[in-house]
Amino acid sequence: MKKRIIAIIIIAAVAMLFASCRSTSRHANDPIPGQDLSGIELPSDFAFSIVWNCYGISSYDSRTGKLVKTTDASDVRKYTSYVKMSDNELKLVYKYLCKDIDLKNYPAEYDPFNAPDAEQRKTSMPDQTIVVAVTAGGETWSVKCEKIMFGTMDDCYCPEARSFMQAVKDTVALITSFPEWEAFPEYEVFYD
Repeated sequence: MKKRIIAIIIIAAVAMLFASCRSTSRHANDPIPGQDLSGIELPSDFAFSIVWNCYGISSYDSRTGKLVKTTDASDVRKYTSYVKMSDNELKLVYKYLCKDIDLKNYPAEYDPFNAPDAEQRKTSMPDQTIVVAVTAGGETWSVKCEKIMFGTMDDCYCPEARSFMQAVKDTVALITSFPEWEAFPEYEVFYD
């Protein structure tokens, strides 16, 4: 009897593990409230990845669907899921990163809060890391913002920097609105 109960518990645990790691795919034509995407032509090879948050602990990759809430945890698997974006969600990110701004026009290493020639640098503790990479039309490019301050749009040093941070903010807001993100446990580590 004990062996049977243990076997049932093991089977249930394995089933829950597979259920938590399964890939979720949204419907390609689900509308996104408040967004008119009718004029957006999504390149067939469009893909993106983004790293964000304090020290760059959160990430999403549209090719694999891998979504990570935090890498700063005792068991990162609890904070990892797989989510394939719908065509409309991808169109929205394409709009943010390739139409609202043209990511190609930003330098590979970038700090939206400090002008390249600034004598005094704005910093925060902790800092954040943002890395955005996009593939579209046969080209791939990326912008890396490593160890930059946490700041508001008003802290950006120029209009282009504000536009970049707005595109990042909008992309992250979409990703963190996924039910899979909301289902993750609370962070284990909090930063002041």
